[in-house]
Amino acid sequence: MTPASLPLFDSTELAAVKAKREALLRRLQTVRMDAHSRIRTQQKVALLTAEQMRLELAIFGRTRP
Repeated sequence: MTPASLPLFDSTELAAVKAKREALLRRLQTVRMDAHSRIRTQQKVALLTAEQMRLELAIFGRTRP
């Protein structure tokens, strides 16, 4: 795998993670759900947020504000 192809793959994966996270956040705001489902959805959002941060760090490095 060449270094030039890695950021493209990461940026595609980052876009997918962002889309999933935004969809879950929208769902939390609009859909009524029981406490158990809400907690599970919030945990998924937290995991996707961490994954998004990891990918952004890999793509943009530590110099991005």
